[in-house]
Amino acid sequence: MTPSGQSRWTFRTRRAMVITLPSRNRAFTLIELLMVIAVIATLCALLLPALVGAKRQAWRINCVSNQKQLITAWMIYAGDNNDLLALNGGDASSLSTTPHLWVYGGNHGSPDTLTNRQYLVGQNYALLAAILANPTIYKCPADRSTWPLWLVGGGTVMVPEIRSYAMNGYLGLKSMLSPLSTNANYRLYQKSTQLAVDQPSSRFVFMDVNPANICTPAFGVDMTAATWIHYPSGLHNNRGVLAYADGHVEPHHWLDKRTLPQLTSGTFIGHGNLAGGNQDLVWLTTQTTSHK
Repeated sequence: MTPSGQSRWTFRTRRAMVITLPSRNRAFTLIELLMVIAVIATLCALLLPALVGAKRQAWRINCVSNQKQLITAWMIYAGDNNDLLALNGGDASSLSTTPHLWVYGGNHGSPDTLTNRQYLVGQNYALLAAILANPTIYKCPADRSTWPLWLVGGGTVMVPEIRSYAMNGYLGLKSMLSPLSTNANYRLYQKSTQLAVDQPSSRFVFMDVNPANICTPAFGVDMTAATWIHYPSGLHNNRGVLAYADGHVEPHHWLDKRTLPQLTSGTFIGHGNLAGGNQDLVWLTTQTTSHK
């Protein structure tokens, strides 16, 4: 073959290749795009519940960790103070020069109770502040509620509540604010040795509280099981988390839907609502204290 013939063959071959190769700029058809979108939507529908479930589980694990640190700090305090339990209750004042409650706080009428971090970690306010100075420990990660903070000069801004946990109202009680009350027929514990001989594994110390119902640092329980003083939280898939006097922490599944009333942020649930045979409250009384 002559050189000129080779050139003609090469030209024809290359021309044929150019003609037969598919276009590199070929676009998706509308049907193909819709099919891709449908596949992505299906995958999202399958994966989203798993992702949400994993996130909620992580929140519950974090809440358990928070309360584990709280119960450890509570036990350390008693060990450092001649067996006396950290004081509990409520205080209507917005000022303090000496720490006198495990954390500071008043009732719903005191916005600082739910917004002032010094009430948690200020060493002139809170007894546990010297042991546990991280304010995030006092907040359940599943609690996304906010509370109105009154601004100087007028107006309000919604801010996250700083505290999700309260302490059993029959432990270390020093002062009480209405409507918190105790029943004289049941034991009030002031020392850890009193708990040690009275089923400490069945005496809760801390609990995450319904964000619309959290109030004083103390959690009130009506031992007659007739009314709700404070409601537990059910933010962990209808479960709450409780820390016990023996140091263990565990979630608890609430069974009665009346145990978990819901309100929007910035509003609160009152106290003294009738319980009417609520099995959750009956169970909670068995975890609170014992008859004298």
